Amino acid sequence: MKILVSLPRNHQKFNSIDSVLDGTASCSGTDGAIIRMAGMLSDAGIDVTLSSAVEIESTKLTCVKHDLVDAGKFDNLVVHQSHWNGNELTFGNQSLSKTFLWLQNRTSWSFVSSFLNKGGNRIICPSISHANVYRAVPQWARKVNVVYNSYCPAFKPTLEQQVSILLFVGAVTPSKGFVELMQVWSHLVQQEVNLQLAVAGSLSLHQGSKFQQGSLGVASSEFENNYIQPWLKTLPEKYQPDFLGALSPESLQKAIGKSWAVIVNPSWNKSIIETFCVAAVDAQACDRTVFSLAEGGLKETVYRGKFKSLANEQSTEALSKLIINGLAHNELVLENGKLAGEFVRNKFGTEAICKSWIALLSGQQTEPVLPKNWESTRDFWCDILRSSGTSRLISQYR
Repeated sequence: MKILVSLPRNHQKFNSIDSVLDGTASCSGTDGAIIRMAGMLSDAGIDVTLSSAVEIESTKLTCVKHDLVDAGKFDNLVVHQSHWNGNELTFGNQSLSKTFLWLQNRTSWSFVSSFLNKGGNRIICPSISHANVYRAVPQWARKVNVVYNSYCPAFKPTLEQQVSILLFVGAVTPSKGFVELMQVWSHLVQQEVNLQLAVAGSLSLHQGSKFQQGSLGVASSEFENNYIQPWLKTLPEKYQPDFLGALSPESLQKAIGKSWAVIVNPSWNKSIIETFCVAAVDAQACDRTVFSLAEGGLKETVYRGKFKSLANEQSTEALSKLIINGLAHNELVLENGKLAGEFVRNKFGTEAICKSWIALLSGQQTEPVLPKNWESTRDFWCDILRSSGTSRLISQYR
């Protein structure tokens, strides 16, 4: 089987693919997930070619630029959603029947409809929560599949001495909940918690070198000047956050190992909820409890069987209360972290994800078509749309 795996049409610049696979290069969650998927399929004996926006060196994978791909040579194409513009596929519409379109973020029904109606093979979502939105259209139920992302092998439990640090992992941008993080931290500071805040991430991993970076070197100049800098002035010296910048998986693993717990995308903006949070899985692979909101893919990726670390109420106070409760019950947070490690190693490890991809590429279903139980009012309304046939009419209208 010959497979083409494609990075987004535009992505960050890599010195080499090997450095991403071995965990020594900083990388965004999306790009890293795609590269690791290509690597694991290649290790499983599948003939894989990785396409990218620019030439990239690799001793482990065959690499080619997007515009030099000969799609006719491949049995299947697994491509990022940016390669479909609603009418044309980057690699030619003659390849649609063998193309698996991997959705990174939520998109419109019309986007999904255009791909499937033009002859696209499958839509791939990184969580059931994400997929269920599109499965509200009956005829799409078996055309929309789920394959989770795997985590980098660099993430594993460590013997590092824990420090009272709450570590934020993610891009320093409003779209990853950094504004809400500032509000939560300010609330915690008012409670005089015995905790420090560290920030691991940089917008440069997601925006490349084109954006104007602020003086802190972690976000855009506008975001730093209008939000971060004024916020820092309100914080006492002892509660100033430590900005670590963009870390490689190896360095991030050490930072997570030192931390008490990790917080990821604490955003209650419905338009940017996580479809799958790679940072949350990475943190749990290091045996750490993850704090955030019970929204989207986070409900599937975050273990909370021993300690409830996801807030159901979308407010600063609710999330802050969970963190304060965690500090008061540290033994439960630690035990929850160890169980979270077991959870992600079984569910999101390389072997499990590789089996899912091979099954999917072989024409098999990778998980139940629909969730058996409603977890939210959105699930309820999706079922109403399905059973009433309304979704079919909406789809036809679009």
